[in-house]
Amino acid sequence: MDNYLICTSVLLDGGAQMLEIADSVQKVGDAMVQQFGQTPQEACWILAVNTQMRVLEVNRVAMGTLDSVTVHPRDIFRRLVALNAYGFIVVHNHPSGSLRLSQADRKLMTQLAMCSGVMQFHFLDFMVISSRGYTSLRSQHWLTEISVETLYDLWTKNDKV
Repeated sequence: MDNYLICTSVLLDGGAQMLEIADSVQKVGDAMVQQFGQTPQEACWILAVNTQMRVLEVNRVAMGTLDSVTVHPRDIFRRLVALNAYGFIVVHNHPSGSLRLSQADRKLMTQLAMCSGVMQFHFLDFMVISSRGYTSLRSQHWLTEISVETLYDLWTKNDKV
């Protein structure tokens, strides 16, 4: 699923602004960069979607410091359950401008993949954004169907970092 369909308007962060999200990874990435790319601290947002891929909510689930943010999967999934969401897109910023995943980002992605499998939510994408642009892990084929054994291997390797 390199592209996902999202056709709606959503209120961002308490309704401050409206955002049009169209029909592609690029449009979602561009919109997120425009809205959050200049954020001076690391943060993490979730775009929750329904079965028709309409955005239910864009919610900041964590705010960190200049170079780190702590994201707890329970905070993400608590909100997804409350919204009766079908799936979600994770958007995480790097104020440094880097679009590369850190080890902490990889660990979070693995945790979310594990939890979404167990809770039966569709983990649609993990995007890293900055003022320079975005990286979509779905487009880079990082988010694929993986077995529990593969997840366990990823989890144990990431724990050693």
